[in-house]
Amino acid sequence: MMTLKRNLFALGLFALSPAAFSSGLLSSAPEEGYEGNIDLGYISTSGNTETESLNGQFDWVARASENWATGIQITGVTNSSRDQRDAEQYTFAWNNRYDISENSFFYGILDYSNDYFGAYDYQAGAYLGYGHQVFKSEDGHLSLGFGFGYRINAVFIGRDEKENVLRGDLDFAHQLTDTARFTQVISAVWGQEVNTYVSKSAISTKISENLAMKLSYVVNYNSVVPAGAVKTDRTTTVGISYSF
Repeated sequence: MMTLKRNLFALGLFALSPAAFSSGLLSSAPEEGYEGNIDLGYISTSGNTETESLNGQFDWVARASENWATGIQITGVTNSSRDQRDAEQYTFAWNNRYDISENSFFYGILDYSNDYFGAYDYQAGAYLGYGHQVFKSEDGHLSLGFGFGYRINAVFIGRDEKENVLRGDLDFAHQLTDTARFTQVISAVWGQEVNTYVSKSAISTKISENLAMKLSYVVNYNSVVPAGAVKTDRTTTVGISYSF
């Protein structure tokens, strides 16, 4: 127990210090200053089917120094059917990246996910790792990362699972046309009790200098879930993205 507490403390210090990773591996962090996005989507149907769905996402990435980039990502998804809420999830991630050479870097992540209708009440983790920038150009980028960490899988009823884990990350982007861009972010966490895989795919098309239409598809898989829960959650969203 004391060893696990020491591991979590060390990971927390790393993530809070100027050397660790926002969404993905911060491959698109600006050379100076900061940049961000606010995404918002809303769907309402009536008649034979009455549903409402609202989703939002906030991304912010800043260049703190020549070698250090930091950022946060906050997301929220809610869905109701005939005035009955049947889906609600919120996530938060604070990431840092410290470049040690042109193509190599250290990264650290603190993340938290709260899912009121999912397999777990919440999942929280702290991770650190080593990453490699395979390529980066005006047309896109590809970064890979691998590290270790500590995670809590909190169930609604029963014993919370606390475990040491390994983590792998992929951050890919490609400019399809002058106005359309594809991004793919994948994370895999291998634990002593639970393996988790998250894939986030998105296509955005600019409609003005700061506005874009965005289509995203998220798959979240947990290898072990409480009785009555499903292992895979899928979310498709369409909305407007404002960049600043």
